[in-house]
Order: sequence, then structure tokens, then C-alpha cells
Amino acid sequence: MPPTPAGGPGPARTARGRILFAGERLSARVAWYAPGSRMQRHAHDCHQVSLLLTGTLAERGDGDEVRLRLPAVGVKPAGLAHANDYGPAGALVLGIDLPADIDLSRELGLAQAWRWRTRPAPPLLAQGRLLLSALAAGDGAPDGIEGQSWELLAAMAGCADGRAGTPPRWVVRACERLHEEAAPLARLAAEQGVHPVYFARAFARWVGCPPSVFRARAQLQRALAQVAAGAPLAAAALHGGFADQAHFSRVARQHCGAAPARLRALLA
Repeated sequence: MPPTPAGGPGPARTARGRILFAGERLSARVAWYAPGSRMQRHAHDCHQVSLLLTGTLAERGDGDEVRLRLPAVGVKPAGLAHANDYGPAGALVLGIDLPADIDLSRELGLAQAWRWRTRPAPPLLAQGRLLLSALAAGDGAPDGIEGQSWELLAAMAGCADGRAGTPPRWVVRACERLHEEAAPLARLAAEQGVHPVYFARAFARWVGCPPSVFRARAQLQRALAQVAAGAPLAAAALHGGFADQAHFSRVARQHCGAAPARLRALLA
């Protein structure tokens, strides 16, 4: 459902997206926000549950702000005013919209307040990819798609936050480097002055995934931005740092549930 302005001008048209399923009690959509995209303060007339599959996101609510660089799940109740900044990487988001008359807490076990949860469990991410894959294929039975959507919402309700606190500066620098290029672990560890084993262990503890997984997601973000801008798949793969187009496709299916060509068709 389209956003409703919450004072001032409405949000800029910065997204490419499509509603892929519309049922009586929910709808499912996929959206791509280009690097540098922003949405001014606005609100929605429905509850929104979102799964950030790849990319970056800063979201500001009433007095609160969250910045995300890894997969995360979020709940925005209907009518909540917020603003978004998708940063230099852009973002690919799978969303489920629910009628405003649903009691999120009582009926779904989801928080009534605005909240993003970082480091969702791998099974939840796998469910999200399966749902996007089924939606992208366009050949799933409506009852099956709706069932998968409800199951994903149930998994989101049980999603716990990851480690609290501020990571060491060297972890932040390593993440920044991986967003720039597909640097190997040994070189990153040497740049930060730590042993490769300690680097890998501490990185996974603070970031929520191994360096190799973070690197693949960063490559995917760079390549998807090129695809969304109209670049050929082979050129996008090269820009992202993949060995070839086939490598790009494998990583896209692994992390998003759909091949680059399918994603490009969905977001065209």
C-alpha cells in the first residue's frame, strides 16, 4: 500500500517494486531502493513487516534511529511516521503488508511498537528466500503462497536480537573494506593487525556471519545496483567482483532466492 505523507512533502519516488501476491488478509511485495535513495518522513495505512535481504538502511522514527548493514527484520505499525536513507549500497526488501485492524501483538505475536531486529536466525532467512523464490516464479498456488507468508511472520515473531554493544573499530573498518571490494580474509586481518583466526572468530561474533558471507553479500549489493541501473548481467557481475555471471547467479539465488535475471524482471 502506498505511503501517506506525515507533514511536509511526500516521499520521493526512489523505489522499484511490485506486489507479487495479494490475498484477503495480507499482501507480499519486493522492492529495490537504489544507492543514495531517501524517503522523506511519511506513514503507511497498513502494518508493514519487512525483511532486509541485502543492502543498507537507516530508518528514523519518533526520536529513534536504527542503521542496518546486514539482513534484518522489522515491524512498522500502521500510521507510524518514519524516514528512510538507503545509503551507498541500496537495499532489496521483501515486505508483507497487513491490514491496520490486525492486533500485531495479540494475533501475530509481533511487537506493537516500531522495531528492527538484527541478525535473524538462518532458518528465518531461508524462509524469506523461499518465499521470494516462490513469488518470483509466479507459479505457486495462492493458498501455498499465503501459507508461506504466515509461516514467515510466525518465524519473525520468534526472532531474537544478536549481541549487544559496540563492535571494535577494526571490525567496523573491515566491514567498510568489504563493502568496497572483495578483499581476502588474510589481507583484511593483516590490515587490521590481527591474526586471521582471531579475525574470523571475532568478526562472526560481532557481525553475525563469517567474513566470507559478508563479502558475498557486499558483492551482491554492488552487482544488483548495476542490474537495477540497466547494466548487462555479465558487466554487473564483473563490477561486483564475481568470477563470472554464473557465480553472480549462484550467490543471488543463495541470498535472495532468485536469479539476477528474475530480479531484474520483477523490478523493471
